[in-house]
Amino acid sequence: MPDPQSPEQPATGDAPPRPTDGPLAAYRDVLAVPGAKRLATASLVAKWPISMFPVSVLLLVPPRYSYGQAGAVVAAVLLANAISSPIRGRQAARHGAHRVLRICLAGYVTGIAGIGALAAFTAPLPFVLAAALLMGSFFPPAGILLRSHWTVVDRERGRASANALESALMDLSLITGPVLAGWLSTSFAPVLPLALNAVLMTLAVVLLTKLPDWAAAPPGPAEGRHRSVLNAPLYRLFGAQFLFCAALAATEVSLPVYAQQQHAASASGWFLAGLSAGSIIGTLALGRLRSARATRLPTLLVLLAAGTSGIGAAMLLGPFAVALVCIPAGLAIGSVFASYFTVLGSVTPPGTDHEVQGWANSMNTVGFATGSFGGAALAEAFGASALLLSAPAAAVAASALAARSSRTGRTDS
Repeated sequence: MPDPQSPEQPATGDAPPRPTDGPLAAYRDVLAVPGAKRLATASLVAKWPISMFPVSVLLLVPPRYSYGQAGAVVAAVLLANAISSPIRGRQAARHGAHRVLRICLAGYVTGIAGIGALAAFTAPLPFVLAAALLMGSFFPPAGILLRSHWTVVDRERGRASANALESALMDLSLITGPVLAGWLSTSFAPVLPLALNAVLMTLAVVLLTKLPDWAAAPPGPAEGRHRSVLNAPLYRLFGAQFLFCAALAATEVSLPVYAQQQHAASASGWFLAGLSAGSIIGTLALGRLRSARATRLPTLLVLLAAGTSGIGAAMLLGPFAVALVCIPAGLAIGSVFASYFTVLGSVTPPGTDHEVQGWANSMNTVGFATGSFGGAALAEAFGASALLLSAPAAAVAASALAARSSRTGRTDS
């Protein structure tokens, strides 16, 4: 039996959610769960280092190294994080989250300090890459643990409010984090954003370790092995997630490329801010609704395909048209994330939430890396409007996989 004191077990099963009495009622219910406000704060604090890091490195590493080498540093962190995420999730489930968070924080801080110090003294690039690999390998699994917790909350409440809140916090960090990193780097010192990353991640770990531990019951003899954790619905969901993240990353890369090709580089931030604003609006609206056809993952992915098609078509008209389309095109982004993690929780084998969330984090990272590279390559070769074909196709394929996973999950259950 799960530990009743664990923050994964909110005391919500005895009473149904309160009737909706306003646009934020569902989120007040989520935040009323003991410890939820501290968790939401930790979630936002842990997300700022993620959104700040790429900009921080790109502003710190050149002119000491090339932009390509700076990109390699970011890629090394993402790759190490993707490979090690399932391992960190499994260890958190077996040995308790507090212990894993502290160990990972030590490696993370050492790695990020190494990047800053080595880059400042123009050390050979392999040493900087080694520090990046260390940082990524020990990235504290705050996101894995928080998604596990919010998924349990949504599972008990029958709506995606908690995961919607998590997605909205991610969008908020994506809007504010790069701006903060750029301001600190250009106004004070290029190394300062990396130092702030370490401080914020430390604060997030402290907040999480002040709550009851996420320790799971001891695994059985077959539990925890790869074959016992992953099943056919999970494989299909991971495939859908990879395609979705690739489509989203291709869109986010194509917009700045398009702005530069149109000699309107200053519009890049507005395009991306419009996507994030639309994502927040759509996410918070979804979180108030109970299960309905319009909120199902396959439908939301089709809406995302329509939105990316709209952006691609607007690129043929001009920057002003793109700016107008970005907010409605972003409405489905956060909703897909929220719905995805809710569906993922419904097909996750009992007792394996942390490890499955680790695999999900890997799919996020690999999908974004693939989409960023592919989107940039297509935009450079054929123009940014190549997005009109690439991103919608990936989103439609993701919708088909998600639909098949949902049908298989219902059959298996």
